[in-house]
Amino acid sequence: MLACYDTVLARGSRWLVSLVLLLMSMSCASFKKGSPSLSMEDKTWSSFDGKQMPWTLAAGVPDSEEKMKAVVITIHGLSGAASDFWMLDEEWPKLGVAVYGLQLRGQGNDPEVKKRGHVASSRLWQRDLLAFHRLVRKRHPGKPVVWYAESLGTLIALHTVTDLMEDEDRERDRELPAGIIMSAPAAGLRMQASQLRLRIIHTLVQMFPWVRVSLTQMAGLDEKQIQVTADSTHGGQMAVTPHHVSKFSLRLLGEVDEMMKSSRKAARELRMPVLVLASPHDVIADEGQVQEFFESIGSKDKEIRWYRESYHLLLHDREREQVMKDATDWLNRQVR
Repeated sequence: MLACYDTVLARGSRWLVSLVLLLMSMSCASFKKGSPSLSMEDKTWSSFDGKQMPWTLAAGVPDSEEKMKAVVITIHGLSGAASDFWMLDEEWPKLGVAVYGLQLRGQGNDPEVKKRGHVASSRLWQRDLLAFHRLVRKRHPGKPVVWYAESLGTLIALHTVTDLMEDEDRERDRELPAGIIMSAPAAGLRMQASQLRLRIIHTLVQMFPWVRVSLTQMAGLDEKQIQVTADSTHGGQMAVTPHHVSKFSLRLLGEVDEMMKSSRKAARELRMPVLVLASPHDVIADEGQVQEFFESIGSKDKEIRWYRESYHLLLHDREREQVMKDATDWLNRQVR
């Protein structure tokens, strides 16, 4: 797909630059204001701008606040869903932990089907997470709230803390999550594109933000060759995943890229406990990128666990029981 724009870029550089600058000057998003609310009856919630989204609550949640020792909010990845954390849903309520699942707007469970695969700004995800976090804290006053984020979710969690919560100094210490678990952090891109390809992609994002492409088109890879667990590929997983999103807008992919590029700088601002769960075989970031990201984290209380027989989806791979044990042990230490 990208190759077809080479001629356009060569012939129309003058008007192209002017148009890009114009579009960039118009790209600042403004958001409606709403009153966030959480419905227990139909498991929907209203975000800061009135956007209605589903959410999940693991069965077996303690029937009283006295029996509950902590709350976990899960933040899934690209083309993911709250159901990706089913192992937490099954095990952690038995330990007195309520598990809330945030469904991201623009992903496969967005009730507005036409909006799936698109987001106008990554700030929408961040403001959604902050609003949801506040609603959950309101339901469970005094209980520590921990975030468990995966892949894209790690970027959203990271930037919610550093880009939004730091803006409210009086509320910051009180509202911050008690800790963050980052699984398969999107710390960089294992596959490096040429400078020419990057310039073309950047130009396309600015000129045609509404155009939707598949990850296969962007990366030039066959989904059936992208390993996400030791025994499955991305193509195989998505073929049986009801919340699969086949194409994403260039705007969405550009927003993800911006969060990724600033992730190490943002990581230096973290102060709460952080657990990083990672694999050297991750399809997104390589071992060096993840290690550098971990070393950038400013928290004094930080740990990293490597799973060398696994790939990207750690909770679904061969070492999932060890992943669960490590995450559970860490959580117990943070909330005891």
